[in-house]
Amino acid sequence: MTSTPSTNIRSRPTPLPARMEEWERKIKSERTLNDHVEDVHVALYDDSSEYRRLLEAVWDSDAVEGSLAIDNTLAAAMLRDKAKGISGNPVGDKKLDTIVKSLTVVLRRYHNSRKERRHTVEGQFIPMPNDNGVTD
Repeated sequence: MTSTPSTNIRSRPTPLPARMEEWERKIKSERTLNDHVEDVHVALYDDSSEYRRLLEAVWDSDAVEGSLAIDNTLAAAMLRDKAKGISGNPVGDKKLDTIVKSLTVVLRRYHNSRKERRHTVEGQFIPMPNDNGVTD
């Protein structure tokens, strides 16, 4: 086997920009509606026992209004009202159904969705038979 000398020819890499404002992020990460709903949820949760009551039930029979869907809608209305007083938060202009969907995402972020809590025993998630593990 013949050995040939290796030529280490390296091109010069593109230099780093001199200032941060010259950087261009390849993936844009703007705040989503879910992020804005989370901000309002965090602000409202400690301030309102009524809001917490609306989120507490995991069965229709335990819901404040006898229906989890109605309780979700009332919680969304409270979120929307609170958001109207927060400058720059778009939640105040959204439809209730949209806020309900985002609230469900926010609750899952904290592993506190109604389904997760319904299937939790002493902090341990117990999937139901034929449950694919998907939570609402």
